[in-house]
Amino acid sequence: MRTKAIIITASALSVFLFSCQQKEEQTVLRSEYIKVYDNDAPKPVDNIQIPFDGVQDGKIHVLSNVDLEWRYFVNQTTPGNDWLTIKSVELEAPGHLVVTYDAASILALNSLERREGHLTFSCPSVSLGKFLPVRQGYQNQFLEEFSDFEGGCLTITGNETFTTEKYPVLNLDYFDYISFNAWATTDNPFLGKNITLDVTVSGGKFYDTGLLTYRVNVPLGLGADKSNLKYLLVVGNGKHMSPDTQFTFSVANDDRVYVHIDNFAAYKVTEAEMGELFEDEEFDDEGEEGGDWI
Repeated sequence: MRTKAIIITASALSVFLFSCQQKEEQTVLRSEYIKVYDNDAPKPVDNIQIPFDGVQDGKIHVLSNVDLEWRYFVNQTTPGNDWLTIKSVELEAPGHLVVTYDAASILALNSLERREGHLTFSCPSVSLGKFLPVRQGYQNQFLEEFSDFEGGCLTITGNETFTTEKYPVLNLDYFDYISFNAWATTDNPFLGKNITLDVTVSGGKFYDTGLLTYRVNVPLGLGADKSNLKYLLVVGNGKHMSPDTQFTFSVANDDRVYVHIDNFAAYKVTEAEMGELFEDEEFDDEGEEGGDWI
């Protein structure tokens, strides 16, 4: 019985190895391809990142040895307002397709708006396709809604502090914004316009100021809304944020002031886009997104 089992096992192993070899040969021997090049990129690209100030007559080059079908989908910021427009798709040479596009700027630049879409190039007859994301704006890295806290938000008062956990998803190759809602409640009428919140960073520093603590004014309010949304650009270790970066919230006012914090988030933006950013502390509009096939 043991000998028979060994023979069966050996046979199964042979079938497995033969199957793996076939798959490897199919992968190696396949000659069809679709490659996309940005106009300024010497190597194929897997996505297109649109700068904050937009693009006029941007181009991508699609090289292939198969007959292509193409289409694109764009998430619109408002219905009927196309932020990305395909101006032309031209066959420059056999197997060389040139796509020319315009992309609108994000205004105001001091918003955390995010635009996304994608281009697809495919040849169904040989089951081959290329999916190319097109992005503009910030990429959300994490969001802490404090839903497990009493009242559904973080509340601190007096000389209390709260330190966030470490967020290892932060990417060293990017600069990052943090944003959060902050509003206050108090029964002290003399503090209605002088309520402040200190945000202290460890494992980094606040961009441009070089300080570890940034103080923001906190308005009176009843909950999170666009009027009490704050954002700060932070950078760790003199260049980039660190996976060990943490943030501490503290209130310098007395115990009759309650500061509520919610929707604490971080966004990343590429180094090339840094020159297009404002450093204002407040902004009014996050932007809204919808979607339509174009």
